[in-house]
Amino acid sequence: MGTPLPPGGSSTSVEDRTKTDPLRSFRFKVVFSDTKNYGFNNNSGTANGATGVTGFMNVTGLSMTTEVIPYREGGMNTTTRKMPGQSDYSPISLSRGLTLGNHAMYNWMLELFDVLQGNTTQSNTDFRMNVAIYLLAHPWPGPNPPQLAGWRIYNAWPTSLAFSDLDAGANSISISQMTLAHEGWEMILSDDRSNIDFQ
Repeated sequence: MGTPLPPGGSSTSVEDRTKTDPLRSFRFKVVFSDTKNYGFNNNSGTANGATGVTGFMNVTGLSMTTEVIPYREGGMNTTTRKMPGQSDYSPISLSRGLTLGNHAMYNWMLELFDVLQGNTTQSNTDFRMNVAIYLLAHPWPGPNPPQLAGWRIYNAWPTSLAFSDLDAGANSISISQMTLAHEGWEMILSDDRSNIDFQ
């Protein structure tokens, strides 16, 4: 008895399936252009003075919408014409477990407060930061999976920082969540599972 064939009557190689299967959403990384040393990196809360990679449990809000401007013309009573209006991007929320020594999100929020209240002594008072989110290949043998999709968030800054409720009767971990306002994003997508990156 032969091996059953998939729908369509022809076999599909593993390489072909990796190109047609949807990307997994659970393996990703977030990269901050941490030039002001808030402490975003993948080891601890100490500042690394450069771009930092931080692990998060989930990222939500990667969406954009364009408003619709309806108008009616005299003599056309059957339908309403629609024109595109202003486009806007949703706030992006990032959640992670609360870990010892990681002060990055709190430091970023404090910087925002200091700038708004005029308490900073630095010449550079720009609290905005670009953030890149990369979707990684899975399954992938070994370390360093290629980045297959990416979103670069422009001029982001924290609008809120929240922590999960404390409950002595619960069996859960403490979560910190940061919400970012920003001025738009761009997306890049690999065509053949080769690594992509923002230049």
